[in-house]
Amino acid sequence: MKKTILSIISLISINLIAQIKVEEKQESFSIGNQNALVVKITHSDREKVEKAWKTIIKDFHPDDVNNKKHEYFFDNAKFTGVSANTIDVYSIVQPEKENEMKLMACFDLGGAYANSSSHGDIINYFKKMMHDFAVKMAKENLEDKIQDETKVLNKFMDKHESLEKENKNLNLDIIDYNERIKKANEKIELNKKEIEVKKKEVTEQNKKLDDLKMKLSDVK
Repeated sequence: MKKTILSIISLISINLIAQIKVEEKQESFSIGNQNALVVKITHSDREKVEKAWKTIIKDFHPDDVNNKKHEYFFDNAKFTGVSANTIDVYSIVQPEKENEMKLMACFDLGGAYANSSSHGDIINYFKKMMHDFAVKMAKENLEDKIQDETKVLNKFMDKHESLEKENKNLNLDIIDYNERIKKANEKIELNKKEIEVKKKEVTEQNKKLDDLKMKLSDVK
């Protein structure tokens, strides 16, 4: 049963990851509408997603990190693998619906925001970064759910095992009780025979006593 549930969740995980797409579109930030990359993330905890994204970008050593109303600003991050210049990153994690977050990020290259028509390599670099991040968070989210559901399953299995054990013991009790009933019935039948014997003995003994009493009364 446990394997079946885990297999179903694994299939769900594969389907969710296959659906992850990073799109390029205009989004609203504190600095106005900007060209941005957007990805939907299967997750229910906004703070966890924000914290994880912050950890990712901090690996690129920004000079400063500011957070205002869930918008994170990373100043002068060093993405040396794709640019010799520092890049400012603006990002927002926004709840979309139950168990889904939307991560939006725009990248200030210093006078221009990254876009596919002018900065294809940079956009592709960040697309991969955001896709990999979304996959990571989706997997972690599902792993958490697997742990939660496994705990529930274990409780069900423990209760099932307890009931099975109880039924086994009850069946053993029934066998024991039936054996006792059988022996009691046999004992009853033996007692009936003994009762008849004793009843006869009592009758005979009473007769002896009566005879003796009569003899006693005849002695004068």
